[in-house]
Parts: sequence; structure tokens; C-alpha cells
Amino acid sequence: MAHLVTDLRGKVANMPDFRQEALLPLFEAVINAVQALEDIKAEATGEVTVTINRKASKKKSGKQEEQIIAFDITDNGIGFTDANFNSFLTSDSTLKLEKGGKGVGRFTWLKAFERVQIESVYKNGSGYYRRKILFSIPEGIVEKENIATDGAGSTTIRLQGFRKEYRQLPTAYKTTTKIAQRIFEHCLSYYITGKALKIRVTDGDNTVYLPDLYDRVKQTIKKETFIIKGEMFSLSHIRLYSTHQKMHNMVLCAHSRDVISIDLARQIGTSSQFDEDDGKFVYCAYIAGDYLDANVTQSRTAFEFPDEHGELFGAAYPISAAEIGRSVEGLARKYLDRYLKIVEEKKRDLVARFVENNPSLRSVPHYCPEVYSELEPNSSSEKVNEVLYKYKGKAELSIQARGASILRSQASSVEEIETEYDAITEQIDDFQKDNLARYVTLRKMIIDLLEKKIEINKSGKYLNEDIIHDIIFPRRSISCELLYEEHNLWLIDEQLTFHEFAFSDKPFNEFSKVLSTERPDVVCFAEIDDERTARSVSVLEFKKPQRTSFDEDPARQLYRYVRRINEREVLLPNGRELYTNQSTRFYCYAICDITPAIREYAENSDYAVLNGERGFFKYNRTLNASTYVIDFDKIVVDAKRRHKAFFEKLGIHGNARVTKAAEEPKV
Repeated sequence: MAHLVTDLRGKVANMPDFRQEALLPLFEAVINAVQALEDIKAEATGEVTVTINRKASKKKSGKQEEQIIAFDITDNGIGFTDANFNSFLTSDSTLKLEKGGKGVGRFTWLKAFERVQIESVYKNGSGYYRRKILFSIPEGIVEKENIATDGAGSTTIRLQGFRKEYRQLPTAYKTTTKIAQRIFEHCLSYYITGKALKIRVTDGDNTVYLPDLYDRVKQTIKKETFIIKGEMFSLSHIRLYSTHQKMHNMVLCAHSRDVISIDLARQIGTSSQFDEDDGKFVYCAYIAGDYLDANVTQSRTAFEFPDEHGELFGAAYPISAAEIGRSVEGLARKYLDRYLKIVEEKKRDLVARFVENNPSLRSVPHYCPEVYSELEPNSSSEKVNEVLYKYKGKAELSIQARGASILRSQASSVEEIETEYDAITEQIDDFQKDNLARYVTLRKMIIDLLEKKIEINKSGKYLNEDIIHDIIFPRRSISCELLYEEHNLWLIDEQLTFHEFAFSDKPFNEFSKVLSTERPDVVCFAEIDDERTARSVSVLEFKKPQRTSFDEDPARQLYRYVRRINEREVLLPNGRELYTNQSTRFYCYAICDITPAIREYAENSDYAVLNGERGFFKYNRTLNASTYVIDFDKIVVDAKRRHKAFFEKLGIHGNARVTKAAEEPKV
């Protein structure tokens, strides 16, 4: 009779990678040891010892590290009897089928390790035998020895030559504590079912005893069952106080072993650890059941049923992972209720503090409570800002969609439409109020900033006019390159906000047919008619605060700019001309402190004094130009006066405190 031959190299190569669980071969060896104890009913008296073997090596930095190169797993169970050895020789053996064994676990050893050495003392009849086995890809399975011996049963599996591609993975933990914790979590289902496994992990002088880890969590375990489509599942709620896990998880188990972990953070609303009296903990929901046992894959790293139902899998696997997850979510939230309430309160407090200083987002949490599911109690202001703006955009799109739906509505009565309309308009009103609040708060910040920049700095000097220039209208820019809120001409005059074309600190020869290279600080064109003629033009010139000497009268400089604009057509960015004519009104602003030199210029030219004596005014009939010489303090005082009622309504009498993160993201 011909025998089926297994190509070991091909078998190992075809095994799925387990990069998300680099220590899976170690777990397989530990489970084999546990099953060896079960075979002689020695779980209560038997022991499993995992020994971590290291050797010193140098990192690229030159520092020494104790690199893990091998693991020894020793147990005093049944050992490699003839039956077990024959099963070991047989690919896909069914010897341990009733325990969930797939007969392929040992092949994971060679996926991550170069070779495996086994030494087993087992009972045969009335005596004991010692069997030594070498297991490697080049040589296959080689029985080195099988002789009679003295002593009690004991088996050691040595996983040697930890391959670099697995050894360096994040899940190949480096410390004794983390490795022991991960072995414990992999075997936790055994402990939950009442099997007191005596497993210890040793690493030089350091030893971790797994029952001690279980003692810490066993008082927190709460068990219950749930049914989906006639299949019963058991659920164990567990609080893990020392874990490799960084998130709350649902752990799907098969045959008393964890198979996959699914992040529960989004479902329960937080990824942060919960606070308990004696420390912080991560929540885990361990799920077991016959359905899971029957559908675990051969590699025991996944299940055969799909995440969600589809036509292809619906009949074969009636229950999907998503259905299990939804059932667990409800039970988990109930179990964690008191902890989740604390987390929710912290989130709400976090958002409330944020919107207090950022009123433009005040309505978002009310209309979009989903924001809390994307935040943590310790989320940064940048994260809060990002989430609130995201949902604000979604809410505004939803309003538009609902409005469009009303227009298409086939409602049976006007009352139905009016009810929906009232709900939408209430939401629109709230968001519009928030937008107005944001805009007013931003204006308060700009006023405060300007006030600060005209003061003496720490070095006892005044800043150059360039700083003030950029606050009011960024230098070397044109209006079509800027967003609406990137200039602040309203500080000078609200009407300037509604200009149609403006350029700043650009030479005349770049934007007109004038050959001059002079750079007016800001020129704004407004009320442009169909013939591209501007009905009004504003020209601004800034001077350094408290400047005492000038090359010329600032008004004379402004009038020269007016003549330049009147001489030749200004060119728009698209290359088309923009004209002025005799009826075009010019508004000239010299922005400077009223120093003795400025006052002398004004008096010599017969200017009128503005209210408050912080500026001067004159009308030039020849140029049709209204000329203002305005003190910096007057700009600040007038801006505050115009906005006083708004600031009081928002409660921002002092400096506006708006976080940097709350500035609306640029498009």
C-alpha cells in the first residue's frame, strides 16, 4: 500500500503567518504540556515550567542587550508515549481532536524557530523510557534515542534558534513579566473553567507564577450566558490590572484557548484604562461556546465564519462575528456601567471647557452627541477641535439634505412640513449663532493682538510697521489669494471688508501700466461696475508706532499713489483692466501715532481734528479724496466700541482666550 508523504518544508511554508502573535509557537508548546497533564489527570499536581534562554548581544548603538534565543517548556505529564510519538509523526493527526487539536501546532514551531529538541521520559508498562527527538526542516523528525531509564515522567521541549523575522516583532515581548502575562491570557480560559494550572515562567533569577496572576483577577470575574440563533455562548467579564493589552478587548476562544482579540474601545466608548480603587484596569470579555469550538481554523489564529453575513457564507455559518460582537457590546456596557458613567462625565466636562472658550462649536455636542464616542477623557484640545469640526461639517450637510428632502416631500399636510421645517430652522439658528460667536471671538483676539503689537516690547522698542501691516492685510498678497478671515481691514473701516479687489505691498508695475516700483501698503477697489470701473478706492499707509521723523508728509505720499492709480489702468489677476474716472471716490488712510511731527503736518495743511483728538481729517477736492490720519490707539478704541455689545453678550470682556486649535482649519 502506498503512503501519503508530507513535504515538511512545504507544510511549514504554507502555514499562515502569525506576525500579530509572534509567541504562538510558545503558546502551542505550553498547551501541549497542559494537555499532557490532562492525559494522566494530573492538572492539580502537575506543573509546567517555561524557561527563557538569552544570550548577550550588541545593538547598533553599541549597548549590550540580553536577546531571547530559545524557550524550554517542561512538564511532568504523560510524555511522548508510542501513541503520542506516532501522532507527532502524522501530519494533521486527529489524536487530540476532542481537545481541539488540529494536528498542526508543532509546525508553527519551525515557522519561528530553526529547530526543536525534545527529551521525554514516559511510562511504558511497569517501567520508564527516555525518548529524544530532533525536529527541523532539513532533517525532519529524527528519533535520536528511545531507551529504558529510571525516574519519573517528564518532558522538555526546547524551541531553539528564534528566527529574526519573528524575534524582532513587537509581539515577541522582551521582558519576563510581559511574556508571562501573555501566556497567562492565552490560558486564561482554563483558569476561568476552574482548572488550577501550575505554570511558572523563569528567566534567570526572575520567576512569575501564573496562579498568582489569576488571584489578582479572579475576584473580578463575572460569568453569564447569551444565546444567538439557538447557539449558547458563555461570557466572562474580566478586569486585567497588568496586561500587554492597550485596549479593551473581546477575546473569542476555542477549546479553552484564546484565538482572536477584537478591539472593543469604539463599542464601549473609550480606549482609556478604567480607574479602580487598587489600580487601573483593562476590560476583557472572554467568549466561549460550541459554535466557536466547531469553527476555529486549523492554525487556531482565526475563525472560519465571516465578520459580517454575505450570500456566500450565510447558510454555512449562521452566526457572524459582528452578531457576537453586538451581543457582547450590550452586556459589556451593562457590566461597566459605573465606570463608563465616570468616563462620560469626564468627556462632557472636557468638551464643555473647550466650547466655553470656543463658542463657535457650542451647538455641535448637542446636535451631534456622537462626538463623545471619538474622544477620550484626556484628549488634547487639538483632538477635540478636530472631532467637533468634523461633526459640525456633517451636521451642516445633514441640514442641507433635510432641507432638500422637504422640497421633494410628498407630505400629506402642510403641518407635517412645518414641523420638520421648524426643527431644521432651530438647528440652523443655533449653528449660525455659533458661527457668529466664533467670528466675534476671533475679532476680539485680533483687537487684543493689535493692541499688544503697538506697545513697547521687552527690549524697550516699538515693533516695525510690518507686523501691524500683516495683521490688517498680509504683505505681498492679493485678495483672491486669501480666505475671507485672513485679512482684518474691518479694523480700519467695516466697509473695507467688502472690497472686490485688493493688493498689498506689491509694486505698481506689477499691477498696472505704471512703471513705478513704489509699493503702496494696501490698495482696495470696491463697487466695481459692469464696465470694470471702481466707484471707490481705499489706499492705506502704515508707519512705525511712535515714529518721530518722516521723509515726507504721509498725505503727500498717499496722494502720489492716488495719481498713479488714476494715470494708468490697474490690471486684474486675469489680465483685464480695472479703471477709475472722475467720479471715483478715494479714501486715504495714514495709520500712525500722532507724534509732534504728524501734528505739525496736519496743522500746516489745515486738517480738521477727529473726535477724541486722536486723528485728523481733510477732503482733497481735486483728487476727490477723503484723507484720514488715524492714531493706532484710536483704531483699537473704536474697534472695541463697535464690538462692545457683542463681547458683553459672549462674556469676553477681557482678553479673548481661544485655543490655537480652535482656529477653523484652512481649506
